Amino acid sequence: MWQDTDPDHGTHSGFTIQRDLWGSAGMRGYVGGDISLGANGRPPNHLAGSLITALGGPDRNWFGDVIICGSRTAPDSGERELCGLTEAQERLISHVLSGVRAEA
Repeated sequence: MWQDTDPDHGTHSGFTIQRDLWGSAGMRGYVGGDISLGANGRPPNHLAGSLITALGGPDRNWFGDVIICGSRTAPDSGERELCGLTEAQERLISHVLSGVRAEA
């Protein structure tokens, strides 16, 4: 899934938007390439930047496609694993995105 952020090279960098703590669902984001390298020739994505910041993620410039997915702690191993967004997370993203678009 996260390779979709960079179809040319299949590379990605992940970041936490909301941590999954005490059984609650978290959110992670993925962006193409290495975020420490900057734009990598991709156009700035101001809408994604505003959305990620409003959701509590890193306040920075984002470039190209960004993917947001769910995360949770696996009960058997205690390791973080990716999953689909919950309905509540989908509603939150939709609501926040509406506000971000209204401000743009």
